[in-house]
Amino acid sequence: MKQRICIFCGANTGTSQEIVNQAKELCDLLIDHDFDLVYGGGKTGLMGVIANEFLNRGKEVIGVRPKKLIKDEDAYEGLTNLIVVDSMQERKSKMVDLSDVFIALPGGIGTLDEIIETFTLFKIGFIDKPSGVLNTDNYYKGLEILLKEMTAKQFLTHQARAGLVIAPTPKDLLGKMGILKPANTNKRVIDKVAFIDIQNGKILGAKSHGKDKYYIPGGKRENGESDEQTLSREIFEELSVHVIPDSIQYVGTFQAQADGKKEGVDVVMACYKADYKEELQASSEIQEIKWLNYKDIDQVAAVDKIIFNYLQSRGELV
Repeated sequence: MKQRICIFCGANTGTSQEIVNQAKELCDLLIDHDFDLVYGGGKTGLMGVIANEFLNRGKEVIGVRPKKLIKDEDAYEGLTNLIVVDSMQERKSKMVDLSDVFIALPGGIGTLDEIIETFTLFKIGFIDKPSGVLNTDNYYKGLEILLKEMTAKQFLTHQARAGLVIAPTPKDLLGKMGILKPANTNKRVIDKVAFIDIQNGKILGAKSHGKDKYYIPGGKRENGESDEQTLSREIFEELSVHVIPDSIQYVGTFQAQADGKKEGVDVVMACYKADYKEELQASSEIQEIKWLNYKDIDQVAAVDKIIFNYLQSRGELV
């Protein structure tokens, strides 16, 4: 059944590209699970990022904006619906009424106020709608410490504390909140991170020794690695270049049957773009690197074909 997610977040993007990347990844997961969006109606910062993600995938986006903020800061034009209210309190009340689930991304005092209010309403029993916090880059470490202190000093019960889910990644958060669909127990998933490098309408592909198909460079995570750490390590190992961390930008996550594996084994690839230093050079484990056009789609693996189609639909691949 279609539901609405209310995302609280800042009107700025902050200084961490990983915050933007995880915001986009969170939106992708929610869209894949048929959620529409309710948010603050702004067009700048993380507000604009999440609105774009949902609108670009054809989802309903409802903005709720006080008159004063429309006067002081431009609202996002082109939303499915922009609801104008008189006060911040009316705004929060309207967002609670419209939504089924609440999530806070990094943001300022307003974001903190909003997610604490929905958590409090749930704790007291005024609503039966869960709240969660995406703790990218340990942004909400201070909040976790404060909640721990509240329970230790017995101002907050452990049972009540469990009503606010805090997790470091979108998958962890949505899994703990019960939003992600259970995995097919008969299906094995290979989790990978991939590097999208496009130049002059062509995408970089690599071919391993003994293989007949090209693949988008990247590989599997090692224990405890973030996507960004995996990307940096794999690309240096395969292509002999150092990814510039602050330039890493999330593209999307794609899934398909894994080539060369038995039926029921899928590969899931979280894809990123990034700038890098040095000249590309195939490592010893790579037979060849090649710039591929869209017409080369039959030369790549199944999941890469999905990525090719996605990039071609956006006019990035010719």
